[in-house]
Amino acid sequence: MVLTAQNQFAGGWERSAGASALAPGALLVTGAVALVWDRVLAALASAQARVRAPALAAICVASLALGYGLTHGRHFEVWWRRVGFMGLLAALALGASWWLGPRLVTLSRALIAALSAGVLLLSEAANQWVLVRLYPAFHWALCALTIGCAVLLVRSLCRDRAPLALFWRRALPGAAGFVVLASALLLPTSAERLSRFDNFRWILLERAPILGRTVEALAWIAPPPPIEDPEATEAVTSGADVVLLGGRDVLLITIDALRADHLGSYGYGRQTTPHLDALAAEGVRFEHAYTATPHTSYAITSLMTGKYIRPLLLQGLGQDSDTWASIARAYGYRTAAFYPPAVFFIDPETFAPFADNHLGFEYQKKEFLEGEPRVQQLSQYLDAQQREQRLFTWVHLFGPHEPYVKDARFDYGDRDLDRYDSEVSAADHTVGRLVDEFRKRRPGALVIVTSDHGEEFGEHGGRYHGSSVYEEQVRVPLLIAAAGAIAPGVHRAPVQTIDLLPTVLRALEIPQRPRIRGRDLGPILAGYANPQGTDEAQRGFAFSETEEQALLAEGALRLVCARRVGACRLFNLLEDPAQTVDVAAERPEDFARLKQRLRSHNASHGRFEQGGASEARGAWPAPILRGIAGDGDAAIELAGLLDDAEVRVRRKSAELLYELTHLETTAALQLSLEREEDETVRRFSALALTRLGQGAALTLELLSDPEVAWRRRAALVLAETGDRRGHLELVGWWQQRASSLDHQTSRQVLAALAKSRSKEAVWPLIQSLDDVRLRPEIASALAAIGDESARGPLAAALATERYHLARTALAEALLQLGAGTELVGPLRRWLGVPDPMERGVKIATQAALLEHVGGPTPRELARARENAQFGELLRVVVPTGGNGRGLRLIVRASNPTDQARWVRVGNPTGVFSFNTEGKSVRSRKVPEIHPSRHVTLRFPAGDPGSEQAVLLPAELGLGPGRASYLVVLAEAGIQFESLVVVPLQDEPSGVPVPDSKATEAAIVPGTQVPKQ
Repeated sequence: MVLTAQNQFAGGWERSAGASALAPGALLVTGAVALVWDRVLAALASAQARVRAPALAAICVASLALGYGLTHGRHFEVWWRRVGFMGLLAALALGASWWLGPRLVTLSRALIAALSAGVLLLSEAANQWVLVRLYPAFHWALCALTIGCAVLLVRSLCRDRAPLALFWRRALPGAAGFVVLASALLLPTSAERLSRFDNFRWILLERAPILGRTVEALAWIAPPPPIEDPEATEAVTSGADVVLLGGRDVLLITIDALRADHLGSYGYGRQTTPHLDALAAEGVRFEHAYTATPHTSYAITSLMTGKYIRPLLLQGLGQDSDTWASIARAYGYRTAAFYPPAVFFIDPETFAPFADNHLGFEYQKKEFLEGEPRVQQLSQYLDAQQREQRLFTWVHLFGPHEPYVKDARFDYGDRDLDRYDSEVSAADHTVGRLVDEFRKRRPGALVIVTSDHGEEFGEHGGRYHGSSVYEEQVRVPLLIAAAGAIAPGVHRAPVQTIDLLPTVLRALEIPQRPRIRGRDLGPILAGYANPQGTDEAQRGFAFSETEEQALLAEGALRLVCARRVGACRLFNLLEDPAQTVDVAAERPEDFARLKQRLRSHNASHGRFEQGGASEARGAWPAPILRGIAGDGDAAIELAGLLDDAEVRVRRKSAELLYELTHLETTAALQLSLEREEDETVRRFSALALTRLGQGAALTLELLSDPEVAWRRRAALVLAETGDRRGHLELVGWWQQRASSLDHQTSRQVLAALAKSRSKEAVWPLIQSLDDVRLRPEIASALAAIGDESARGPLAAALATERYHLARTALAEALLQLGAGTELVGPLRRWLGVPDPMERGVKIATQAALLEHVGGPTPRELARARENAQFGELLRVVVPTGGNGRGLRLIVRASNPTDQARWVRVGNPTGVFSFNTEGKSVRSRKVPEIHPSRHVTLRFPAGDPGSEQAVLLPAELGLGPGRASYLVVLAEAGIQFESLVVVPLQDEPSGVPVPDSKATEAAIVPGTQVPKQ
């Protein structure tokens, strides 16, 4: 797949220089694994039990070493997936090796070669296309399997050929050992060189499974530069050139999940937002405004405090922050808020201070209410206020948030994107009414409209929000209008939603708070958009982050960094608005400068808070603050703090090392466990070592500790390493998750339960399937446990699932549990809805259900795969049902070429007669596709295997409930895999919604969410 990404490299020099830097690491990793595989396979093939026994033990060691090699990062979600596979691989490998070993010498050389080559290709394909960017341990395991199959393939080719076999047994191992040793000596230098090629590393991470894993391993040896504490933070713009709006009322409207490029004023093709566009025309439109975090709780709280609230809360800071409403109240404003409970759905305990006091608003209506009822609610409030009383009013509209429900007034179609646009239009209509009602009673009011985050529809391989910092998720609209005070205009440099608070405070002549991080945009509103006299493309600043990614925006440049490996990419939106081409090599000075600015900015979080709530507990050293914020590169410095004279520093450092799990801290943790006198430090050191695969007797002792928190930590890390002795403690922890587990720890416990294959966890997990965010992982855990009693509840959940990602996860879990006919109905339904279920055709094929879902029989499918480039006749029986609006054809194929290729499906020419087995009497002749009655589906270059859908025209003559005959013809180079024809279905409506719009409101599943 790297070959299909040649246009993403900066040039031949980057490929050659990057390859030379990568070569020692790649040779060391693959060579070492290959040598181990060779010795193990040779021993397994032996007839002597004493020879085979060490080989079986070596299989276990190799499996654990694979997981051990994944312990280079801090991130909780990634870590438990890495560690979780270690024990599972070892357990399964024993049985497989015991059965396979004797057969290595009894099967024919050709058969072994064919099987090993087939498994090699399948594992490499799965590594590239299955669970992309998810479950790293899964991909490491597939890399090891790929190398092992390659070794077995070569061994089989050399067997029974004396010269080759002699060379393999004597000469090759020595040569390979020399290469591995030489690579190890060159490794530090090559790793440091490779760390300079960010784009090269990023492409390998995304396109080359084995080389991508090598890049991750080398990131341990040459980690990104540590964050340095800056001498100064971002300066707040000051000066006399600002808009003064003293005495005006303020209306702030935020629209959930509204991405900027779906407004007409931002260039969207559909006229979805006439009211917002009119507001943009009368005020200032900020072309590139960014949320602090693409998640509602963090985004709204950041906007209301003028701070990057996520890193502060991770440090235990910021909960005492002044809010927009509390400041306005102190200066004579009446404040009112109209918002849904979903604003504080995530981590309610973390946001409790903000949720409990309603973000400082004295009047609040916290309920799901959209459209005209919300407008009337606002009107009633305004009518009750005295005219001379100044007002600050906030309304948060939740409509565009998923699940997307079409508004009958705005019908753009039935796809997710269409229904999303329908909800955007409905929100726009509500905005128009809100602004009219407010201005009718409060002429001259300052009106601000923005959003908490955007929404992704597959632009970078994801859905919804909260998973990346690309434009579609973090860029939001920002409109500011005040009649007679703000001249119309467009500002194109980056700004942030946290800039709104200091901007409005300055405009209202309210003194600034020193702990606010946003910048005053007053000079821009006043028409002084270029106060320093610099080029506009070089001005502006914005920062946004998720758990795994960080964004720094400046001018047209966007620096996007993957924190886990310290790799960054640079995009130029002027030339590449879709963010597909890295320009770091073309602009090395900008790249280096922005990376340093991002490091400095990250180090500044919390500095303004040190005189606030943190004063009582004392300021933490910088490495601890970075570790709390999730900076995995702080682990080495934290290890040094284990020798600090202050016990509270040692305790916090040990706790963070337990959470960060960095391989290079092993020696420091072992020394701490041996010498430390403080029991808390020793306990966290033991737990950290256990997570790192080292083991510690103290961890087992903690299983019987009187404090439940220590028992749970011990049970968790033991389960992560394959030890089941604490699994009942984990089951109890999971049952109490509502009061004791946050989202990240819940995912860790799920992984541990899956690893321990705890049967006692099956029923508690089934009862948890109503958890929207965790449902895909709960399904995977149930599949890993392997109890077939979960099939019924999983099938019931799949039958009504509203989320596309969860549909696929539930179906794959059922497939893993051996489900059969219970998958037929859901597959027919979810393949027929406007946005067909991802990988649905593949799942139907793997479950041997394709002919029941609208596809050919296995025999016909095998023939079509072989003959598709010449044309092959297929018989399909279209399922009954549907909405009567037509049929959809879905074709699954892969296109490894460097150009787009097509697959055509249509009626055959001439008359074909069929026998009772469905085989054409003219089957010896190549069937011809009808020149006009066919459809063409195009697969992009480098497509690893996707499913393309098209509506079938009526002239093809297909209909539900009857057999039809189609010819499939694939262009040379494309690999046809399968197809189905299904009736169109409607997305469920009026179904109880146990999803985000209900769950985020803490509504009991089964109740209806009001939508206007």
